[in-house]
Amino acid sequence: MAEIIKKTDKNTIKRVADEIRNGKIAVFPTDTVYGLGTNAFNPVSVKKIYKIKSRNYRKPLPLLISSIESVRSLVKHIPDNVEVIANKYWPGPLTLVLETSDLGNILMSGRKTIAVRIPDNKFLLSLIRELRVPLVGTSANISGRDVCRCVSDISGNILTDVDIIIDTGMIKSKSVSTVLDVTRFHYVVAREGEITRHELKKFLKI
Repeated sequence: MAEIIKKTDKNTIKRVADEIRNGKIAVFPTDTVYGLGTNAFNPVSVKKIYKIKSRNYRKPLPLLISSIESVRSLVKHIPDNVEVIANKYWPGPLTLVLETSDLGNILMSGRKTIAVRIPDNKFLLSLIRELRVPLVGTSANISGRDVCRCVSDISGNILTDVDIIIDTGMIKSKSVSTVLDVTRFHYVVAREGEITRHELKKFLKI
């Protein structure tokens, strides 16, 4: 039975971070939807995330990070124009797909790209900083189904398979993060979310 947590004080953050670091799986609020995650360095727990979501193993899981400095250790390079928009929209609803560094390659099980985001949620950022490792952060839904903005909307199958549920109420956002793939010569908006393609065109050729 999952532990339901509604407090977001420092002691709670430290305790939850310790549990996730040790491989526990949590449901947590982000700035866009409720997320599902674990320690990205724990392959057993990461595999459980795939199983819980019924997600195709060929689809990599995105990572939630607390700073651009943390991103640098996971990627080969952040192009100057991409760093400009990262500084503009992070923390926020922008997921960047970048080429992996050696460390990122290990985390992605040999994949050459990695999806990263800095979420605009005070509790979650504090949790990631306390965690001190990248957090797998995917939407808390069965793959292909609607995302959830309150815990009561999350599938019972997910809620019974996780260890911790952090319930801070309804998330006000009406959209998901925009996914921008910058690993190709022409950058590609892989998913248009809260940040529109039109908005990104002010800074990039896409």
